[in-house]
Amino acid sequence: MTGAVAPEVRAAQRRIVSTINASGKLNGDGLALWREVNCGEWKATAGDISKDLDLLQVPHTIVTAFRFPLASSYSKAMREGEEVRILCKDLPHLFPWMPSLEQTVADIPADAPRWDFTVFQPRADGMTIAVMRLSAEWPAWSKKQARAARLVCVECDYDLRDKAEDRAPFDIRLSEQPKRRRLVCGKCCNDGVDEMQRPAALAGVPS
Repeated sequence: MTGAVAPEVRAAQRRIVSTINASGKLNGDGLALWREVNCGEWKATAGDISKDLDLLQVPHTIVTAFRFPLASSYSKAMREGEEVRILCKDLPHLFPWMPSLEQTVADIPADAPRWDFTVFQPRADGMTIAVMRLSAEWPAWSKKQARAARLVCVECDYDLRDKAEDRAPFDIRLSEQPKRRRLVCGKCCNDGVDEMQRPAALAGVPS
């Protein structure tokens, strides 16, 4: 970056570079920075990061995203946060402010993980696809963390992030907990076929 730069812009540059080095996650979709809800007392919020990116004229969005619960968490509920995301096509807007990022982006493998974790939802009226709203760092979580985030098969404990052809993640919910996502691998649920046929079987209607 050459030429005169306003002090507030230079300060924003320093904050953004520091934040990306500390917690930025790059993948096949772009760069993501996650912040837990109400984290403003000890670190920059997603809103603060967004303001700095606006000063640097870097296009971005803020989405709701969840991380695995902490081991010390009593409720074991997923941690809600906001994630600032910059698409790959918009990352060049960052390069003048953070030149080292250009080569790092160039080295991202073509088969790198992406932001979305998709699951199949078999229902009586057919199969749909849903996207779980996870922090972009989900591919790097340990299996213990993935289990806490309920990303392993509840039947055989297979890590559903591995995406084997015959082990796709299916959302097979219990009748007593219809609103609670319950992931099962394709091998353990017959690729969702049994779930789609279950209402007809219970009603005694040929499928």
